[in-house]
Amino acid sequence: MDLDILHRVVEEACRMGASYADVRLEEVEGVNVTVRKGSVEAAAVSRRMGAGVRVLVEGSWGFSSTEVVDEASLMEAVRNAFKMARASSTARRRRARLAEVEACRDRVRARVREDPADVDPGEKVRLVLELDKLACSYGDVIRDVSIRYLDGRDRRVFVNSEGAEVEVEYVRTYLSAYVAAGEAGVISPAYESVGGVRGFELMRGDEAREAVKAAAERAVRLLKARVPKGGVSTVVLDNKLLALIVHEAFGHCAEADMVLTGDVLTGKLGQRVASELVTIVDDPLPEYANGWTPYDDEGVRARRVTIVERGVLREYMQSRETAAELGMEPTGNARAQDYSYAPLVRMRNTYMLPGDWRPEEIIEETREGFYLKGAMGGQADANGDFMFNVQEAWRIEGGELKEAYRGVTVSGNALEVLKSVDAVGRDLKIGFPGMCGKMQMVPVDGGGPHIRCRIIVGGGR
Repeated sequence: MDLDILHRVVEEACRMGASYADVRLEEVEGVNVTVRKGSVEAAAVSRRMGAGVRVLVEGSWGFSSTEVVDEASLMEAVRNAFKMARASSTARRRRARLAEVEACRDRVRARVREDPADVDPGEKVRLVLELDKLACSYGDVIRDVSIRYLDGRDRRVFVNSEGAEVEVEYVRTYLSAYVAAGEAGVISPAYESVGGVRGFELMRGDEAREAVKAAAERAVRLLKARVPKGGVSTVVLDNKLLALIVHEAFGHCAEADMVLTGDVLTGKLGQRVASELVTIVDDPLPEYANGWTPYDDEGVRARRVTIVERGVLREYMQSRETAAELGMEPTGNARAQDYSYAPLVRMRNTYMLPGDWRPEEIIEETREGFYLKGAMGGQADANGDFMFNVQEAWRIEGGELKEAYRGVTVSGNALEVLKSVDAVGRDLKIGFPGMCGKMQMVPVDGGGPHIRCRIIVGGGR
């Protein structure tokens, strides 16, 4: 589409009386393949296009989207957005304002070695079938296998009434493996995933194959494992489980829209919320990470946010509106699922920075406790309270791993857990791709090193 049309759209919105307007044009195409125990359950190539128009009228937002992308339809979306702004104005508790930012004009494209769009879909199906066969090869105890492959190109063009013109093209490739083993009434599930802003080279190498093998081996290995007794314990968390806790139980509480409505981090800037060994950031980088965000969906150039620095809360993640409300600066964290949604404050790649310990040293220096590996979902709330399922646990005795356990959960309060951290590994790992579902689904990533802390360990799953 001619970008002049997008500029005319925002100009028309301002002529109608908007103090601000923006339009986001999006083109998406991709492939989805799901194989379950030798059967192809889904194999689809999808393409779609649309645009969303947002206007600010007397402090009230209006938003409208369209899948018909021509000048007439976009002008109609402007009129509909105006109607929504007028209709919602009486229900707003405060008038929306926008923090000032540079009006950027830029074009950025993800850098991958092999664009998945250049690979025949049939080859993708064959590779997923091979990985399914690999998982099923671990014996008759394998009860269920689901291998899912996704790739996509997402081109987003942003234009606003302040003169910004930003185009970002994302390319993502993703594979997940769910394997469940069963025997004597016991079901042992395991899950692994790989992916991010990467190309089809992900499937060419060993990484996808090793993820499937890891899931299958864990499912089989834990079939005969016991369930541990519960209680508060000293634990060593691996990179993946730490990533989940940092994102779900802590990161959401540092999103400025959540802070404004009231959560466990409201009013705590400058206060100690974690051990002095803990530094947590939300980063638009690295480029391969699933949450790579060079510009957010408000056209703001994204920057790293240091949420916690040596245990002290330093920053919140911001949109232009929340930054104006809090008297702070935007951080590039306004993100939307697609053109049919208005952006919200969302994380990108959230992780804990490394320390000085070797991971093996942390275990060797632990007299008793648990080594906890991986996660399979759970829940957290605005108070920082959480409960997550752990894929694998090992009892630590005298600095050695003694016995594996299954059916393990961890729970607690994120701030209390982070304050108890007394060892942080040097093994920073980022690359645990996922989709975050805070009212909308957006790609995110996270990570961190191994750490030691205190947490409630439970069993019974």
